[in-house]
Amino acid sequence: MKRLAATLALFAAFATTPLHAATLETRSYTVEITPLCGERVTDCEQFAYAGTHNRNGSRINLTGKPGMRACPPGCDPTGYQFYNGNVSYFVGSDGWLIVHDGRKTVLRERGTWRN
Repeated sequence: MKRLAATLALFAAFATTPLHAATLETRSYTVEITPLCGERVTDCEQFAYAGTHNRNGSRINLTGKPGMRACPPGCDPTGYQFYNGNVSYFVGSDGWLIVHDGRKTVLRERGTWRN
């Protein structure tokens, strides 16, 4: 049963994959997620992350893939996962931007998607 739920959640992640760039705006960051596959690819597995700090303008560019996170009932566990060394970035379909440095959460902000 757990395997079926995980498979369905992963399918949902691919089904909600943007066909063009989408931008998440949080209080501190603006993140643009862009698929790196052709327009006719329906199950793209590579994405670009372009994150900009809203106050000082610093930027980081990463590549990643669709991902999932553990979360309480009622949240959407699907989104995009990116890595920069020991730092992981999760951009959720439900608007969460979560950054971990190792096991420590260094940022957790909810934002709004715009296309």
